[in-house]
Amino acid sequence: MTHPVYPEHALFIDTLHRMMASDLEPHLKRWEQQGYFPDEVFTQLGTQGYLGILIDEAYGGIGGDYSLAAAWCETLGELRDHGLVTAVNMHSLVISSAVNRYGTASQKERWLPRAVTGDAIGAYAFTEPGAGSDLASLRTKAIRVANGWQIDGSKTFITNGARADFILVLARTDPAAGYNGFTTFLVDTSLPGFSVARTLDKLGWRSSDTAELSFENLVVPEDAVLGTVGQGWMQAANNLNWERLMLTLTTLGGARACLRDTTLYARNRTTFGRPIAEHRGIKEMLAEMRRRLILGEALTYHALTRFLRGEPCRAEVSQAKRQLCDDAVWIADRAIQIHGGYGYTTEFSPERWWRDLRLMPIGGGTSEVMGLIVRKELGLV
Repeated sequence: MTHPVYPEHALFIDTLHRMMASDLEPHLKRWEQQGYFPDEVFTQLGTQGYLGILIDEAYGGIGGDYSLAAAWCETLGELRDHGLVTAVNMHSLVISSAVNRYGTASQKERWLPRAVTGDAIGAYAFTEPGAGSDLASLRTKAIRVANGWQIDGSKTFITNGARADFILVLARTDPAAGYNGFTTFLVDTSLPGFSVARTLDKLGWRSSDTAELSFENLVVPEDAVLGTVGQGWMQAANNLNWERLMLTLTTLGGARACLRDTTLYARNRTTFGRPIAEHRGIKEMLAEMRRRLILGEALTYHALTRFLRGEPCRAEVSQAKRQLCDDAVWIADRAIQIHGGYGYTTEFSPERWWRDLRLMPIGGGTSEVMGLIVRKELGLV
């Protein structure tokens, strides 16, 4: 079926669906129970070329664009494991992409070919204990030393943090320089001074590792700076629209799959001699679930279209993320209700969708922060 936003990627989407069904979906329940999906998932996806969408061909990527990346995010979002989906997307579409965009030739040559094949896994270390969405309150610092920079501090809620081979670390390098006082460092996790303080036990996203990281007297060479000194804040800000769109598109795929599965269940499940989909209360719930999904879809595609055109879209992205991510949780909650007692068991999909989608109004900026951004863009703050 032709997609309304990226019709040129119909074959790619169809191929991706087949790969998901054969290579990933059969293992999801086991990985959920184990609380970890294997690193081989990265190498498997890398072998098929899926980790190099936004990476230049010179480093093993396919040199694709954000339209192709969006098609990937929305389609993979239908996979009932958003921990795995986000781990892969952060590695390939955010972290590796940032190295491709800002890195030096030597940084690219060292990390990107292995990142594209899945042999080196990346993480993005921004969030800190006590800071949350407030990047301006970051305390991790980097000071110049004789042989480079010394980094000290801690980060938390880091996707891929426990398995990462390289990490992009945002640190304060000049407290007096305001937004120009932050620098991003490309850190090799084998260096002394880096450690995984702990991995977090979570409500959802159970198959992916989310870690708290520690940097203690960790010295990196001068060439570990990503881009230039003082550019870190701008790099983070420039990437936020895409990161939030990535999460929103993933949510859209998940909410759509949840509604699809629930509608099928309601048509097949019978009570009082007829499918429950024919009962008025169930009809009303399904109709409202569909209404909210269509509304979120429209807002998301509007924001994505502006982004792909290179137009200002901060407010549009924030509004779409807030609306869709909040409604996706509501859709999953209604799906549980429609399934009745079965919805509260792990035999059926709604409880998993609820647990995984519940993080989306938090990650990448909370719904409250998204609302604040919209009000600022409207001049109401």
